[in-house]
Amino acid sequence: MSCYVEKVIEIAKAEIGYLEKASNSNLDSKTLNAGRNNFTKYAGDLDNIPGFYNGKKNGYPWCDCFVDWCFVKAYGVDNAKKLLCQPNKSLGAGCQYSMNYYKTKGQLKTTPKIGDQIFFKDSSGEVNHTGLVYDVDKTYVYTIEGNTSSASGVVANGGGVFAKKYMLGYNRIAGYGRPAYDATPSKTVTVLEWQKAAIADGFKFPKYGVDGQFGAECESVAKKAIVRRRYLYKYKNLTKIVQRVVGVEADGLCGQKTVAAIKKYQLENGLVADGEVGLKTWKKILGIR
Repeated sequence: MSCYVEKVIEIAKAEIGYLEKASNSNLDSKTLNAGRNNFTKYAGDLDNIPGFYNGKKNGYPWCDCFVDWCFVKAYGVDNAKKLLCQPNKSLGAGCQYSMNYYKTKGQLKTTPKIGDQIFFKDSSGEVNHTGLVYDVDKTYVYTIEGNTSSASGVVANGGGVFAKKYMLGYNRIAGYGRPAYDATPSKTVTVLEWQKAAIADGFKFPKYGVDGQFGAECESVAKKAIVRRRYLYKYKNLTKIVQRVVGVEADGLCGQKTVAAIKKYQLENGLVADGEVGLKTWKKILGIR
């Protein structure tokens, strides 16, 4: 499995609005049975994985459990442990321990990148809260955190999952754990690469062949090589190119997620958002005016 940073951020964003529970019931609901007793699906699910932590964690503060759960959902248990630098039966539900695992591996940083695990300290210097970095600009670091609230500043036991932001120089930031993600594939596509994929999918360029030039012959193929949602899949190589550009797993199967990502790409690029890659969308992908 490829461990691209975008996947864990997608998982974390989908959890915004989750509220901790009053008891060990309705754990999968975002809002039912809301309370202040630290029961969550995040700790509950991780408790069911043999040897993930050194003991059961449901009913205890859960900000680090939230981050770890997102990694498990995104990449599976073994990859999550590697990315989080955690051993079996780890103490990683505790923020200080979790940060130290990164530090031991030389993966604790002082400046943020998207996908980092951010750690916060209290006024005494104790590391007591954590979250996931989903964006960074020249002024702020943007996070998604479990067991916090929407109030400004660090809220270390706020009871919900919220998106937050902090000034880059904020004195409560203790450091950034940097998982060793796989490099995200390039989103640029050359005409030569597209021609090779089209040939692999059964199209032909009889006059000029694979020459890296987008002329009338390529335009004719692009009109026919429409990538759209299908139950009987074809054009798998061309679909993989589209998936790489729109940022979803490149499995060659144009399903619901791929169509949604195509529509998003089309909207962002001034195209009709029909979820189908035909001539106009191919030209945009290939940089043809």
